[in-house]
Amino acid sequence: MNVSNEFKKAYIDDTTTLINEMDLLLKKCNSKGYLDRESVDSLFRIFHTIKASAAAMDDRKTVDVSYKIENVVSYLRKHGPDALPTADVLDLMFNSEYFFRNQLIALKQTTLEHEAKNFEGMLSTFIEDKSIEAHEPTVEMVPFETFIPVCQNIIDMMSEDLGKKVTLNFAGDSLYIDRQIISRLSPPIIQIVRNAVDHGIETPEERVKRGKPETGVITITYGLEDDTLFITIYNDGRTLDLKKIIRKADSLHMLKKPRNQYKPEEVANLIMERGFTTKDKPGKHSGRGVGMDVLKATMSDLGGKVLVNTGVTDGFSITLTIPVDENKQIATIMEKTEK
Repeated sequence: MNVSNEFKKAYIDDTTTLINEMDLLLKKCNSKGYLDRESVDSLFRIFHTIKASAAAMDDRKTVDVSYKIENVVSYLRKHGPDALPTADVLDLMFNSEYFFRNQLIALKQTTLEHEAKNFEGMLSTFIEDKSIEAHEPTVEMVPFETFIPVCQNIIDMMSEDLGKKVTLNFAGDSLYIDRQIISRLSPPIIQIVRNAVDHGIETPEERVKRGKPETGVITITYGLEDDTLFITIYNDGRTLDLKKIIRKADSLHMLKKPRNQYKPEEVANLIMERGFTTKDKPGKHSGRGVGMDVLKATMSDLGGKVLVNTGVTDGFSITLTIPVDENKQIATIMEKTEK
C-alpha cells in the first residue's frame, strides 16, 4: 500500500508508544510474579489498538500476530489472569514486544524475516498447546478513530513549523470501516487536514486581529446516514477566496469557459484540479498542485461525491459522501457492536 510519509511516521510513533507502555507493564508484572485483571485489560487494549493501526497501514503480518495474541489475552480475561502459566504468558508477551519492534524497523526498510518467522512459529505453538479458542476475527474492519493519531501528528508537526496553534476535534458514531476503504481515504483526508493547517488556519496574531481565539480548530465529523458514509472536515480559519481561485485557474489555462459563466461551487471545485495551486512558489507543506486531485479521483473510484462548501461565512469545510453498497457485498461500513 502506498501511504504518505506522515501517515507512516504517525503509525511508527504511536505504535512505539504502545510498545513502550506494554514494556513497562510487563516488567512490573514480571517483578511481582503474577498478572492481575487490570494488567490483562491494559494488554488487551494495547494489542487491539496495535491491530487496528496496523490494518490501516496494511501491515498484515502485524495484524495477524496482534489478532492471535488478542485471543490469548481474551482467554485470560474470560478465565482469569492465572488461567495460563504466568511465566509462559510473560515470555510470549516479551517476545511479542520484540516482534513488534522488529516490524517497525522493517517498515524503515530493514528486513528481519527470520526473526519474524521464528516468533510466528512460537505463537502458533503456544496457542495450539494451550488450546486457546479463536474468536471471530475483525481484522478487515478498522475503526474510523484510526485517523485521530494520524491527523494529530500532522497538525502538531505543521503547527510547530508554521508558528500556528491548532486543536483537532473528532465527532461521530462508533464505526468500523473496511480496511481497503480506509487505505484509499487516508491520503485525501490527510491532504485536506494539511491544507487546513497551511491555507486555512491563520497565525495567532492574525486570528486575534480578526477577533478570533489564538488557537484554530479543525473538526472532523463523520457518521452513517441513509446507507451513506459522510465525512466533513471543517476549519474555522479563512474562507475560500473565489476571486483569487478563478484568476489563478485562468492564468494556469484551466478554465473551460469564460470566468463570468462559472458558478461559485464550480469555482470552488477548481481546487481539486490537477496542478492547481494559489501559491506562486511551493512551500514545505504545499504549493505544488498535487494532492487535492487525489481526493477527486479517489471519490470517483468509490462512487462518492465531494461537496466544497462556499457558503460558510467564517471558515471552510469539505464533505465526502460514500454509498454503502450492500448488494455488491462491499462491507465498507458497519456499526460497532462491541462494547
